[in-house]
Amino acid sequence: MALLKTVATQYGIDATYWNIFSINEDFKNKTLEVVINGYVSKEVRDANNEPIAWSNLTFSGDEYIKDVTRKAVYESLKTTAFIDSTDN
Repeated sequence: MALLKTVATQYGIDATYWNIFSINEDFKNKTLEVVINGYVSKEVRDANNEPIAWSNLTFSGDEYIKDVTRKAVYESLKTTAFIDSTDN
């Protein structure tokens, strides 16, 4: 699973394919740290190329998801940092 959303990068190339790289759940403080990487396309990501963009996101308080799954994080991203994105 991934999200599709066009985001301009510092390289003058848009990242359109966004894939979760890592999720770190802090049970005690009820916080999720999520890293999502952006690529030019799915084909570029599938070819094991490096991302051209990334975002470090924190979900805490009402945004915290206990015993999180990747699918749940993608759904949460679509209502927060990646509004107007679509599933891939």
